[in-house]
Amino acid sequence: MEDLKKQFDNELTRAQNGIVLSREYKRKKLIMYAIRTIIAIVLFYIFWDHQWVKWMLYVYIPVNLIFLVSIFVVPSFLKRKIVETQNKIEELDQVFEEE
Repeated sequence: MEDLKKQFDNELTRAQNGIVLSREYKRKKLIMYAIRTIIAIVLFYIFWDHQWVKWMLYVYIPVNLIFLVSIFVVPSFLKRKIVETQNKIEELDQVFEEE
């Protein structure tokens, strides 16, 4: 049982130190987001005379905002889930020690 607890602890530590939760990863994603948005704005400006581009803007804005929110929300969501999982493992460990 102790071996299983160590495995869980190792996995959670690895998840906390993982690339998705790092600041460098977030910074890289924000830079890529900015580049992609600038390119899209330029393309919308160039092709604005076409009717389908105006309709495409109604699709692009929500999708773009979803990507932006995911850059900020997903890491905090994962951190919270990791802490919850650690707490559950500690609670289970206490239950097994009592028995």
